[in-house]
Amino acid sequence: MSKSIFVLESDQWLGDHYQRTLEGSGYDVLRSDNPYEAMDMIDDHSPSAIVMSLLFNGAGGIGLLHELQSYVDTAKIPVIVCSGLPTLKLEELEPYGVKRLIDSTTMQPRDLTAAVRSVLA
Repeated sequence: MSKSIFVLESDQWLGDHYQRTLEGSGYDVLRSDNPYEAMDMIDDHSPSAIVMSLLFNGAGGIGLLHELQSYVDTAKIPVIVCSGLPTLKLEELEPYGVKRLIDSTTMQPRDLTAAVRSVLA
């Protein structure tokens, strides 16, 4: 049985790219572009890991991370944040369950796959 990865990305092109990359590496991918919808989908499908950005119209990704940490079952899901924010530091996000931070402005497909593998190991 392959592991499922939840992708939360508001940019359609990036979301498509992440999905193709992960599916090409053998993962099942669930996807949303809306943090409100994401929480329900994560509850329903219990993914093995979450790949997400932090910037959204309206509710931000930090709000979703906070919500995930408030429940015992979802707090255990490792999160990988893909962001181009230059001041963002992994140490600031670790209390929210974030295990990896990838610079989305310079990342290569292998970087995403390697990050997912590392949090599932």
